[in-house]
Amino acid sequence: MVVGRELRRLRKAQGLSQKDAADLLGVSKYTICRNETGETPCKPDAVLKALQVYRATPEERAHLLEVLDNANRHRWWQESEWRGLAKQKLLTLVTLEEGAQLIRVYDRDRVPGMLQTADYARAVVRLGMPGATAEEIDKRVQFRLERQARFRESQSARYLCLLDEVTLIRGFGSREIMRGQLAHLVELSHDPRFSLHVVELSRLDTPTGIGQTMLFDFEERLLPTVLYEERHESGLVCQEADEVDHRSKGFDRLLNVSLSKKRSQQRIRDRLART
Repeated sequence: MVVGRELRRLRKAQGLSQKDAADLLGVSKYTICRNETGETPCKPDAVLKALQVYRATPEERAHLLEVLDNANRHRWWQESEWRGLAKQKLLTLVTLEEGAQLIRVYDRDRVPGMLQTADYARAVVRLGMPGATAEEIDKRVQFRLERQARFRESQSARYLCLLDEVTLIRGFGSREIMRGQLAHLVELSHDPRFSLHVVELSRLDTPTGIGQTMLFDFEERLLPTVLYEERHESGLVCQEADEVDHRSKGFDRLLNVSLSKKRSQQRIRDRLART
């Protein structure tokens, strides 16, 4: 994705549209678009050709080739045990999670994956994949837990989550599973890497119109803020400044009317006591 962003910057610096670049490089506009958004990995030979067409300086060329080399290194999710599971949608999400300094999340339907217990995740996956075997479900759950473990290994990454109160009430699996999930949220609320804020169900005029939102903030040198929207069969990555800014401001408005960390922790405790 960093490579795609740099190629996009170089293309625009030459005053080329995606169609212009596609014609010069002998590929489709669709290919240019997917490479720039990170939906399709950039191949080294294609990057070299683009650097020539975009008239990159020696410094820009060296920097981008270094970034490309790093991007092509073996990653944990490429291990054989995850083969066939990590489709492009999931690979994009994991790549964003691994590189971000701050992840901001709001989901109206369920507790976000990074905060789920194994039992809660299993119930969610089972509901979303009614035809899946127990082995397939377990593999997906283990992959989710591995993502959580990798995130916690980072000393600098932070996770800011707006928990819609309905996700604390509408359960998955069983009462026992929900009690375990709520207890886990209480535990995470003590971890300085996690900031959990409950969006009250009873509050009037709550600006929840942003819908499901995942915003990834990086070191400025690497990437600007990226918006990721999970779809049923795919994940949509958006780096357009106007849309990202609109969603980011919407997230901030929702954060401003949410409960504080301390009050959110107590609200989760109260819900746990009543479950």
